[in-house]
Amino acid sequence: MTIQEKYQKERERIERNRALDWSSFSIDITVLGERLVPMTVQTWFDLLAVKSPIIYDNEPTVESVIDYIWRNSRRYTKNKWLREWRLFWIQWRVCRAVKKLDDVEDMVTTINEHFKLSVDEFPTDSSVATARKVNAMSPTTGEASMVDEIASRYSMNPADVLKMPLRQAFALQRVIRLSTIPDYKILEPDSLREIKSEYIRSLNNGKK
Repeated sequence: MTIQEKYQKERERIERNRALDWSSFSIDITVLGERLVPMTVQTWFDLLAVKSPIIYDNEPTVESVIDYIWRNSRRYTKNKWLREWRLFWIQWRVCRAVKKLDDVEDMVTTINEHFKLSVDEFPTDSSVATARKVNAMSPTTGEASMVDEIASRYSMNPADVLKMPLRQAFALQRVIRLSTIPDYKILEPDSLREIKSEYIRSLNNGKK
């Protein structure tokens, strides 16, 4: 596959997923028999708060894998007894999987696929790369700004924003900023920019 074909394939994947974000269909991802739902804004904030190794590109631990699967499980519940029962079975399946190389690789690959799908449309402002750093603590957090941005625009309760699928929230952020901020520019998804970088590197190496 040429770099141009790779770029086109990735672009088609992103366009398809953008359509699915607002359709009645969904992308089904199952890991160890547990069906995962699209990551919500609340789950994203929770994983950031506990500094999950999975989202910080660190070596995942058994505990972080169990936590990730449970927080994104279709059967997630706050009911104490059901929660303990479900966590017990997830833990049992994860511990069994780590004993087999093929199973653990499939498990990690699937979790990474789910996470990548959740965040690959993060709205990155093109000016961020050149912005001058200020050595002072921000008075607000990115999480609070994100919730306020969407809630204010659509007259929503902040609690309802937290229940939204993360991809939908990112999509709305892009729309809001492009509609309200003059000359605002958002970078292409990371995966497309990486393929373009690969193409540039190939040119520098005298390849096509």
